[in-house]
Amino acid sequence: MKVLFLFSLILFLPINVPGAESPEVTLAPVFVTSTRTEIPLELVTTSATVITADDLEALQAKTVLDALRYVPGLDVVQTGSRGTTATVFIRGSESDHVLVLIDGVEVNSTTLGAFNFAHLTTENVERIEILRGAGGTLYGSQAIGGVINIITKRGRGPVEAGISLEGGNGWTHRQVLSLQGEAGRLGYSVSAAHLKTDGFRSVNDDYQNLSTSARLDYQVTEDASLKGIFRFLKTDVGLFNNNNFASVVDPNAREATTQYLGKLEWEQRILKNWDYRISGSMFKENIKDSDDVDECTFFGFPCDSRTRDRFRPRTDTGEFQTNYRFADWSTTTFGVEYKRRSADTSDGIDKAIRNMGYYLQEQLQFLEKRLIMIPGIRLDDNQSFGTEWTPSLSAAYLFREIGTKLKAGYAKGFKAPTLNELFFPPAFGCPAFGNPNLDAEKSWELNAGVEQEVSAERIKMGATYFHREVKDLIEGRPISGDPFGCFRAVNVGSARFDGVETMLRIKIFAPLSLDTQYTFLNWSTADGILPRRPKHRGSVGLNYLQDGLNMNIAAIIVGRRDDFRAESPFGNTTSPGYVRADLGSSYVLPWRAPGVKHTSVFGKIENLFNKKYEEVDGFRARPLNFLVGVRGTFGR
Repeated sequence: MKVLFLFSLILFLPINVPGAESPEVTLAPVFVTSTRTEIPLELVTTSATVITADDLEALQAKTVLDALRYVPGLDVVQTGSRGTTATVFIRGSESDHVLVLIDGVEVNSTTLGAFNFAHLTTENVERIEILRGAGGTLYGSQAIGGVINIITKRGRGPVEAGISLEGGNGWTHRQVLSLQGEAGRLGYSVSAAHLKTDGFRSVNDDYQNLSTSARLDYQVTEDASLKGIFRFLKTDVGLFNNNNFASVVDPNAREATTQYLGKLEWEQRILKNWDYRISGSMFKENIKDSDDVDECTFFGFPCDSRTRDRFRPRTDTGEFQTNYRFADWSTTTFGVEYKRRSADTSDGIDKAIRNMGYYLQEQLQFLEKRLIMIPGIRLDDNQSFGTEWTPSLSAAYLFREIGTKLKAGYAKGFKAPTLNELFFPPAFGCPAFGNPNLDAEKSWELNAGVEQEVSAERIKMGATYFHREVKDLIEGRPISGDPFGCFRAVNVGSARFDGVETMLRIKIFAPLSLDTQYTFLNWSTADGILPRRPKHRGSVGLNYLQDGLNMNIAAIIVGRRDDFRAESPFGNTTSPGYVRADLGSSYVLPWRAPGVKHTSVFGKIENLFNKKYEEVDGFRARPLNFLVGVRGTFGR
C-alpha cells in the first residue's frame, strides 16, 4: 500500500512547479536504416517509424518489446510471463521474415530465423528505427517483412553518471547504472542493468536479466573515426507453461541465455563528398534448456525425462560501404557484405552457411528536395541456394506549402532457409526434418501512402496501403507414407497480404498530445491459417509533458486472431481480442543538491485494469504489474 500511495503522488503532483527543469529542445529525427545513410525522416520514401529516447522515457518502456507494441503494422506476441519467448510480425510476415539489427549487427537466430525480443532492454538506447517492408535491397535475407534497428547512445558533452532503483509487485526490482560523456577525442556511453522478478504464477515463473552495453567513439583525425560497440546479456527464466500440452504445470523447466555482441567500425572521409566505412562484427548466443523429471503422460506415454539441450548460434559479418555525393541532388552508395551464419547444437547440427552480398543504391533529389527517388539493387551469392537479385524503387513528393507528402515504392525480397530447415537431424524415431534441397522464399511488394500536416504541425495524419506476395514458403509437412506422422521442411504454396496502416497525431495544446494508430490486415495462405496475426489492431495514447512532469496513458487494442490450440484436443483455434492499458509517469524534482544534475521519481502500471488475456493460446499474459523508482543524474 505504501508503494501504491507513492505512485499516486507521482501521478498527481502539481503541474506548475517553480524551478523544475524544462525539457530540452530536441532536433528533428533522422533515419539511417532505409538508405544506410543518415537522412531527415521527412525525406524517407518508405514506411518508417522512429522511437526516440524521449519516447521510451514517456512510455517508461523497460524493454524494446514494450515500445514496439505501439508501432503501426507490428504485431507483438509473448508466450506468457516476463522473459518468455517474444516475437514480432510486420504486416503479417513470419517472425523470421523480420531482420533485427543492433547498431547494424544482425541478431536473428541462425537456427530458428527469428529474434527473441524477451531480453532486450532499453537502457543506453538512443533510438529504435523500424522499416516496414522494402528491406531486401540493402539487407538481403530475412528483411521480407522489414527491419528493426536498435541504435546505442553516443557519448557527448561533459561527463554524466546516472543511477536508478525501482521495485514493484511480484517481488520485482531493477537497478540501472550509466556513464556517458566526452574526454578529448573520445566519446563514451556505458550502462549496466539488473532485473529480477519472482513472477506471478505458483511456481517456476521467476526471471533474472543482467545486461551491459558500451559504445566508444574515437575521433582519430578530423576526417576519420573509430567506433566500438559491445553488449553482454545473461538471463535465466522459469518455464511455467512448458507442459501445456499435458495440461499440467512444469515445476523445473528452465532456459538460460548468454549473448555477446561486438562491432568495430572505421569511418573516413576521403574527399568532401566521398567517404567510406569498414566494419567487422560478431553476435553469438549460448542457450541452455533444462527440464528435470516431470510426472506426466502424453497420449498415454510417460513424458518424465531429464533433458539438457544446448544451442550455440553465431553470426559473423564483414562489410565495406562507400558513399559518393556527386552534387546536392545525388548520393551513390555501394557496399559489399560477407556473412557467415553457424550453429552448434545438442540436436546434432554443426553447420555454417556463407553469403556474399553486393548492393548499389542511388538517392536523387530534385526540385529543391521536393521530389526524392531512390532506386537500388542487390546481388546475394548464398552457399545453400545460389544467387538472388533484389531490386527496389521508391519515391516521394513533398508539397511543403500544404504539408503533404506522397510516397510509393516497389521492392523484392528473399528469405534464405535457416540451419534448422536445412540440417535438423533425425529425432524421436523420425527421419530428418532438415531438407538441404530447399529454395529460398521469395517476395515482392507494393506500397503507396500519404502523410498530411495541418495547422502548423499541430495535427499529423497518414495512411499507407501495402500489398505483398510470398512464394516458395518453407513449412513443415507430413512425410508421405510415414506411419508416425513425422514432418520435413519443404517449399509449399504461397501467401498474399493486403492492408492499410493509419496514424493520427494531435497536439491538443502545448503540453498534451494524442497518438493513435490502426492497422487492417487481410491475408490468404496455402493452408488457410496465419496464427497470431489479427486483421484489426491499433493503439491510443495520451501524453502530458510540462515543467518536469511527464505522464502517459496508452491502450493496445488487438482483435480476434487464429492460433494453435496449446492443449488437447490439438488443432486450430480462434483467440478472442483484448484491450490492455498501461500508465507511466515521471517527475523531475524542483531542487538540486551539489553535484546532482537532477533527481526524478517515476513509475509504471502495466495492465492497469488487470485484464485476463493471452497473446498465445494457453499462455496467460502478466496481470497488473507496477514498478516505482527514483533516478539520480550526476554531473555539471
